[in-house]
Amino acid sequence: MWNFFEPKDAQWYRWKLDGASLWMYKEGEEWRFALNSLPFKHLQSDSDGPEPVEPLEGVSVSIAVAGGKKAALHPHPSSIPYLVSARNDVKIHPGTEAWFTIALPPVLRVELESGYVLYEGSPFTTPSTWFGDKTSGNLCLSLPIELDPASKNGQGAADGADGTAKAASPASLSMQESMRRAAQYLACKSLIHCRIIVKNRSKEPLDVKRLAIFTDLMNVYEKEDTLVSDTVVITGTADGSLQTNIEDMDFKGLHKIHTASKTGLNELLIRRGVSFLRSIAGL
Repeated sequence: MWNFFEPKDAQWYRWKLDGASLWMYKEGEEWRFALNSLPFKHLQSDSDGPEPVEPLEGVSVSIAVAGGKKAALHPHPSSIPYLVSARNDVKIHPGTEAWFTIALPPVLRVELESGYVLYEGSPFTTPSTWFGDKTSGNLCLSLPIELDPASKNGQGAADGADGTAKAASPASLSMQESMRRAAQYLACKSLIHCRIIVKNRSKEPLDVKRLAIFTDLMNVYEKEDTLVSDTVVITGTADGSLQTNIEDMDFKGLHKIHTASKTGLNELLIRRGVSFLRSIAGL
């Protein structure tokens, strides 16, 4: 889906994007695009393309003029932070860590091999919300996903001591539905899968209510037809400060689709560390 290809002239192509669709048409140096977006919470696991399709009629199109033979659809993280909430209040005790996996809606760009961007659009619409105080807060994209933590060495509990299923309570049925929905997000190939590790090296428990995910320093890769990003590691230290690091060791050798800007890395990590602290503490 994300490789460069050479489209035929006067032929429409379509990418299926988990319920959304993007169409592209080329004739000489004229490129046309049409996007059918949908609310993020209504997505369906179905991605494919680009495939030749019948001509489009009666749709609004965007037009670009540029010379080039090959183009690719490339996903990029949003420039606006993502805001997600934990399903329940999560308390991370000293000396332990919690892992979260989240699927993020991308911004899509159609790019030429030269790097020119022919088109940019968001296949999934999400509401925006202001998070934090009036002076140092951030405008975020509010995602409907609810995070469930996993412990570093956790293996998950069986339904019953003998392995048989127990009768489900209304509360457990609601949780099962939420978990089913979360699994559906993680099955979508057009979303960016990101792992967040929160480590507590301080002397006090750390309460995690919400996570603001800043993507300035995150690369995006393709791993077995799935989009993945660098791992975000947030560490609460013994002196009460918070350290934010981006780890890419697990992604060496993968096809990199989006390269993050490293300009002002140290300054950005310090600034983001403060924001992360406020975010995970729910301040």
